[in-house]
Amino acid sequence: MSAAAQASPQLPSDAVARLSAFETGLDPAHPTAQPGVELLGWGEVSAVLGLPALAGWVCKRMAGFRDNAAAERYVGVVRRYVETLAADGVRVVETRLVPLRVERRRPVVYLLQPRLDPSRLGNRILRDGPDEELGRCLELALDVVLRVHRANRKRQDGRALGIDGQLSNWHYPPGGGEPALLDVGTPFMRLRGVDELDVEVFLAAVPPIARVWYRRRRAVERYLDDYFAPRLVLLDLLGNFQKEGRPDRLPFAVARGNRWLAAHAEELDDARPIDGAAVTHYYQRDAAELELFLRARRFHRWLSTRVLRQRYDFVLPGPIRR
Repeated sequence: MSAAAQASPQLPSDAVARLSAFETGLDPAHPTAQPGVELLGWGEVSAVLGLPALAGWVCKRMAGFRDNAAAERYVGVVRRYVETLAADGVRVVETRLVPLRVERRRPVVYLLQPRLDPSRLGNRILRDGPDEELGRCLELALDVVLRVHRANRKRQDGRALGIDGQLSNWHYPPGGGEPALLDVGTPFMRLRGVDELDVEVFLAAVPPIARVWYRRRRAVERYLDDYFAPRLVLLDLLGNFQKEGRPDRLPFAVARGNRWLAAHAEELDDARPIDGAAVTHYYQRDAAELELFLRARRFHRWLSTRVLRQRYDFVLPGPIRR
């Protein structure tokens, strides 16, 4: 499944068997224990891995599915998300979806994508690229966000799409041109106002009592809300400058972002200018919520593995600089 024209490495014909062998031997608490395995990144319920058995590919592991039917529904939602993005003219990095069933365990889903030149990832350009290249990359990402926003207004089927516009989610071709979206593992898609992604996938990572609290607050749904509003997507994107260790570049990026907001004010529901204080407030609020969620997941891992002697199926990050 691909919406981006690019050369990809050959995927072995027995790729599913290789993934299954890795998953069977995986200890989520020590994901790199098997020889040659790399932990490349992680999300709230996912981990991005490099496996020697699948050289040239990155493997995003999604957990939290209560049964095989839930895993298959997730695969269907991601496929619809990618197909709808492609219909809207959004380039997406080639993504292969592989649901896996391991005996006496809950199912997982792997999203396979070709390894791309890391120097062309948006967060690398954020950290090291010249100002003009950074500004161009910022505006290209925002233009895709606007394209999806326009498409939402024209849809007749009750569906709306969002995008996580952080620069780390984009791969920029050398020499310029439209970026390709990397992060489709969280499909921001709603049908008549209801998230098509089952939010219980996220809540499975925390203890049952915490799930009750998160459900009552509709915390996951509110977290997803922001990715459907272009100005909030921009705020989130700008906040990531702090996480990437380059708050010194924020004044430049805020100015470019405000220029973009002003240029498209008639199309946006909210085009108020952004200042550094708003970015800091948004980032600190977001970071605090994510830190609380991480602490809840760590407690659930301790409770499951040390007290209940059960398997905890999520790969968690180590210390995070926020």
